[in-house]
Amino acid sequence: MDAFTSLDLARLLGANVSTVIRRAKRESWQGRKRQARGGGSDWIVASMPKATRDAIVSAQLAEQGVLPVPTAPAKASPVAGATSLAHLTEDRRATALARLAFIREIERLATLTGKEAAIRHLVQASKAGTLGERLARLIPVANAKFGAGDARGLSRRRLYEWCALYAEGGELALAPRHPHKDMGVPAWAPLFLSFFQRPQNPSLAEAHRDFARAWEAEQPTPAPTIDTVRRFLAKIAKPDLEAGRKTGNALLHLKPHMKRKTDTLLPCDVYTADGTTFDAEIAHPDSGRPFKPEVVLFLDVATRRCVGLSVALAESAAATLDALRMACLFGGIPAMLYTDNGPGYTADLLTKPGVGMLERLGIEICKSIPGRPQGKGLMERAVKTICVPASKQLATCTHADMDDDAAKRVYKITRAQLKKHGRSALLPTFEAFKSVLLARVEEYNASPHRGLPIIEDVAAGKRRHMSPNEHWQSFEGRFEPYRVPEDLRDDLFMPGTFRKVKNGMVRLWNRDYFAPELAAHHDDIVQVRYDIWDSTYVTVWTEAGEKLCTAHLDANAMNYFPVSRIEEARAKRERAQLQRLEKKAQAIAPGASLQVAEDAPALMADSLSARQFITIQAEPAPAPATTAADLERIRTVMAEAEAEQAQTLAPRPAAEKRPMFHLSTEKYRWLMRHQDQWTDADRAWLAEYSQGREYALLRERFDYEGLALAPAQLFPALETPGI
Repeated sequence: MDAFTSLDLARLLGANVSTVIRRAKRESWQGRKRQARGGGSDWIVASMPKATRDAIVSAQLAEQGVLPVPTAPAKASPVAGATSLAHLTEDRRATALARLAFIREIERLATLTGKEAAIRHLVQASKAGTLGERLARLIPVANAKFGAGDARGLSRRRLYEWCALYAEGGELALAPRHPHKDMGVPAWAPLFLSFFQRPQNPSLAEAHRDFARAWEAEQPTPAPTIDTVRRFLAKIAKPDLEAGRKTGNALLHLKPHMKRKTDTLLPCDVYTADGTTFDAEIAHPDSGRPFKPEVVLFLDVATRRCVGLSVALAESAAATLDALRMACLFGGIPAMLYTDNGPGYTADLLTKPGVGMLERLGIEICKSIPGRPQGKGLMERAVKTICVPASKQLATCTHADMDDDAAKRVYKITRAQLKKHGRSALLPTFEAFKSVLLARVEEYNASPHRGLPIIEDVAAGKRRHMSPNEHWQSFEGRFEPYRVPEDLRDDLFMPGTFRKVKNGMVRLWNRDYFAPELAAHHDDIVQVRYDIWDSTYVTVWTEAGEKLCTAHLDANAMNYFPVSRIEEARAKRERAQLQRLEKKAQAIAPGASLQVAEDAPALMADSLSARQFITIQAEPAPAPATTAADLERIRTVMAEAEAEQAQTLAPRPAAEKRPMFHLSTEKYRWLMRHQDQWTDADRAWLAEYSQGREYALLRERFDYEGLALAPAQLFPALETPGI
């Protein structure tokens, strides 16, 4: 600023306007017409004496907040292509901006009194303590001294150096130099990394031990210390350091990845599916033996809503087809299905051209990259969110979070009950398991999902994420799902295959299916669709997709009797089991025959249940001739039997000796089996134990053992049960 008004000079010099005007006349200041609104004239600083100019500069330096604290470079760097200050650390960036503030102050004052005088005034004001508060606070920052107690001020040499650096390199040159950090790779690094970057994940100490042995065997100098190695490893980026120690998917977790956005999708655009083994033991619906069912889930990607569910005995295409059927009927037919490469999703039942279910429904299938579960992270997370809490509701949970001792105890109890009674009260039935799983799916669909938009919950008075059901409903009016026609609901989801018509029949699974309508299609290739649960009929379609008829099993045979494929498999298994039992019976008693009880069930799933209804009847062997020696042996055996019977009938001791008990359950069982030896202390203990948690958990088991405690046993005077 090269000119001031009389009012500005009066403020700077601490005088009134009339005094300034008189001084201007006395010192012959030159003026110029003011171009701003209001007219008047400004006094030119260059026409003033040196003493007056120095007074003006000193007054300006002493003013508070003359210029704002710079937060960014005020003008572009004079060096083309200079790097931005953004990559610097916070301290180095603050130092560069503080130095830039002093350079700007020098440039401003130089218009009044020259560069040399401006620098001299800054140094003098710094030493005298008359520098404005804003600039005074920037001195330690510009000197790169952020700690308390720094006494260094400004110097002429330092200010000139900053101006020279700025003129040469711009704002970036004003930053203090970073301490030199050696980023070179030492000669011993490849040898050490060959011991450290192994999939066995050796510790630093183990790798250094092996490295030191190899180094000292080849080099005359000592191996680098473990601290030297540790400092070198600290300079290596984490993904590069873990290469070799981690491979495949584990290494990908440390690297950048692309995120998949779902905000542009509509419901039914993309379904994703996955299956998992349920982490709990369930009673098999046929045999009652414990097993872990396979659960298949279908999820709508746009809304995260679980639209399909199937439970099977093992992962299979039939289970996937059942879940797909539910998803299409419950949600709608999707445009795309995103799955992994599991056997349940690659079978011809779903993917075979012409007859595959996905092609018939018009669904495009997309497979994830093998070994890259991140691509299906949305589905992987949903499976855990739904299935893990459901498994933890059951006593037979086998999840990793289950207490090991409790899991072993449940395992022993279930096996003991199965061995004794053929069933276990702790094993949930198949129907009970399905009820728990369905309830969990409904809870998931109604719970807020953090991957969905946030809404204002008026009832709760707070903001929260939408639930899958709410997000699905928010699309109503903007899209219409593709529904399955009512007349095709049964036929559309029946798997199919191509067969040739012969004499009005098609042959499938070594069975003949007949319909009079097929007579006109002799030797034609047709599509045969079948029900996986009922093999008594099939539907026949042309290759173009036109339905011809429904053909029935052996409909042209005289003695027709429908046989289900599943029932036939069970009957075949039963016959094989009976044959094995018959062989065992022959080995025990040659000539024996098996007799099945009249009330035996039609299907006996295993040998354990079969033994309850089968008895072995041995044919009497021809009696050999009785000799005198035989008669003598018979008399001896009869005498021994009479003596044993007399000993059995002899009176027993008054009471059995009470054993030492290690568990409360052992004490309870012994007391219930020896009620005649109860004391008052035993009755008090039983009354307290029967009200505890352990007794409540084992109550059903005690019922099966006939050891349940009735109140009347403790207090005979009570007539009504209940404690």
